[in-house]
Amino acid sequence: MKKYLINGLAACAMLLSVGCSHDNDFSMPSKEEALSNATEKLGVEIDPNMNWNLATAIEANVSVNLGLDQEYTLVIYDKNPLFNDDVHYYAKTMIKEGETATLKLDVPTADSVFYAAVFDSKYRRIVQSAYVENNSLLTMNFGEVVSEARTNRATRAAETDADAAAYVKTLNDFLNPTGIVESWKTVEQISIEQMQNYTAIDDDIMGSKFQGRSIQNPAYNSAGQPVYYGDMKHYRVPSNVELKQPFNTNSYSNTINGLVVYIEGKVHLTSSNSLNDVTLVVANGGEIVIDGNTTFSGTGRFVVCPGGKITGSNGVVLKVSNGAPCYNAGTINYAGTLDLNGSTFYNNNTINLDILMGTTWGTHFTNFGHIYARTNAMQADAYNQNIVNGCYIQFTENAGVGGLTMLKNSRLDVGGQLYITGNGYNFRNELHHLSMITAGSIKANGATLFGPTAYDEFAVVKVGSVYANNDTDLQTANNLYMDWDPANFYMHDGRKIDQNFDNYYYMRGLVNKISKWSNESTSTFIIPCDANGCTGNGYNAPAETSAGQQPAAEEPLTVPGSPAVWTYAFEDTPLGDYDMNDVVIKVCKNAEDDSKLDVTLCCTGAALNLEVYLDDKVLFSGSGKEVHKVFGQEAGKFINTVNDGIKEEYVTETIDKPANFSYETADFWIKTPQMEVHIAKQGEDPHGIVVPGDWRWPSEWQCIKNAYPNFIEFAKDASTTNEAIRKWYEKTSTNPVEKYIYTPEN
Repeated sequence: MKKYLINGLAACAMLLSVGCSHDNDFSMPSKEEALSNATEKLGVEIDPNMNWNLATAIEANVSVNLGLDQEYTLVIYDKNPLFNDDVHYYAKTMIKEGETATLKLDVPTADSVFYAAVFDSKYRRIVQSAYVENNSLLTMNFGEVVSEARTNRATRAAETDADAAAYVKTLNDFLNPTGIVESWKTVEQISIEQMQNYTAIDDDIMGSKFQGRSIQNPAYNSAGQPVYYGDMKHYRVPSNVELKQPFNTNSYSNTINGLVVYIEGKVHLTSSNSLNDVTLVVANGGEIVIDGNTTFSGTGRFVVCPGGKITGSNGVVLKVSNGAPCYNAGTINYAGTLDLNGSTFYNNNTINLDILMGTTWGTHFTNFGHIYARTNAMQADAYNQNIVNGCYIQFTENAGVGGLTMLKNSRLDVGGQLYITGNGYNFRNELHHLSMITAGSIKANGATLFGPTAYDEFAVVKVGSVYANNDTDLQTANNLYMDWDPANFYMHDGRKIDQNFDNYYYMRGLVNKISKWSNESTSTFIIPCDANGCTGNGYNAPAETSAGQQPAAEEPLTVPGSPAVWTYAFEDTPLGDYDMNDVVIKVCKNAEDDSKLDVTLCCTGAALNLEVYLDDKVLFSGSGKEVHKVFGQEAGKFINTVNDGIKEEYVTETIDKPANFSYETADFWIKTPQMEVHIAKQGEDPHGIVVPGDWRWPSEWQCIKNAYPNFIEFAKDASTTNEAIRKWYEKTSTNPVEKYIYTPEN
């Protein structure tokens, strides 16, 4: 055992765990003795594979193909800079459109997800997250590889866009819907020209000719012979007729268009009407008025031509009970319910309702117009309802969907909660270029949202809160950007998922699976307000300026955050008490000059005279070199380790960054009168550690195991996969213990 001589005063000033001795011999303990002391003080045996430097060097490859044809600022962060104020960055560089940047950076060994932000020339930004691959590589792509054949990206009406071609149907397709749904058969083909020549009916005819019977049943004369009015299949309500008398239908064919009523005038419907196997076609200028709850049965259905309309009394329900195919190219407007129960329904104009719903498995809505409703009353059964949206849908309260296709330049606004699942009927949830969903909150149940795949295309989901019960309940893919602050994250039952939540790190996996992020107020992306109103308020759409109106002021040109900080904490004796505050320094790259390092002396809880070094260079020599003198204090005084009411003051020195500098290998160390104390090597006791971030050290005489309970769990198992233990230095509901952490008066 090597011997060192020290004076008696210094020996008595050794940390309490060593004890005061009158013996002037100082003995350097062996590694085994130091580990034995650590076992005694910490209460655990140190894992022989433990590495006390929690920094690791990785490589990041980031490609940018956004189609903006400019140079960007690329920054890699510890947290999402869109929604966190206290972000730190590990690397920063410039990158041009179409290029790939390769960066070397140091990151915490316990972290697997990082965030890259791309800032355009106006410092608008988008963010992408990615996992580290094989513990050393980070790969991110903003947009995909540029293709040679670039399609026209101009905003166009959805129905005429190539993106919509597979979904577009016409009035004639629904007048004669064979092929719309294979299970439905059309008994005959009909056309507007034919229907204009159908046999006219009115209230008098209904009373005199049908005498309350079904309009498909004949009356009988006194001789008992049937008397027919028309052909029993085709009738017309003329434009000057308002039909108020209830009528019944009773087709025997059970096929679509077995009975057709063409409405040029106005027809009132109530529960007194029996609408079995009838097609009601509302002509230009015609109107159906729902005066009471009304149900289509069998193949009963409606088709509203351009210029036609359906209106009704407040609270009434119009239901298509067997889900026959329905169509609207006119206006449906009443403060009641339209229940398209299993129907294939196509809207090509305007709907304004209280409830628009589909309560049976396989309900399929296609919208190329504007739909406004309070709700679709879907949550647990949301998988029953699938939507293809080619223009605009608004639910002012809650809504649900099982499978959702958002075509180019379309928008879905949900004022309340959008319930979305991955169990749609042969559909997946996908958003095409320039489409957008907004919602007060999303309650997800196994839903994946797919964005467009072309390199310069994108879609956005903007939501206030997310509710999930599983870390796979909501995932994104391709160029789908989430505009959501993950601080607003809840279980289905309303419990907030934050660092006080038992399964915080597990549920945080959901956030980490969302790879692309945006924020409307600062995004590089713009969804314009199109002439058709399909994109609603747009996204980050520039305000129209006119004479005398000033454009909005530009955001200050700045990159958020500051360079990542690394904390070096030392014990000054080989048999320490592990309060890890004998010397604490914090190191980061200089924010203005990447060739410099800022080194900050934070505290000393030592009685010995100590100096701080990087390699062979002594630091703080301009301030006195010895750590107490650097603070302007006498040797032996505890500085910034005792809550004594003294104002906390740090001392920072800026030095040249050594060539090929890395926190993983950097040799910061302290010199005592007897020895050098470097960062502990693998399997040694933790006499020197490197901690990610702006770490708060234990107060004087408090062992680190008391201040940070998760520390000892980490110390005994270097291979743990428990993220809370791997990040023992971060705040959770029980870690650290505030009364054992140094807290300055200021």
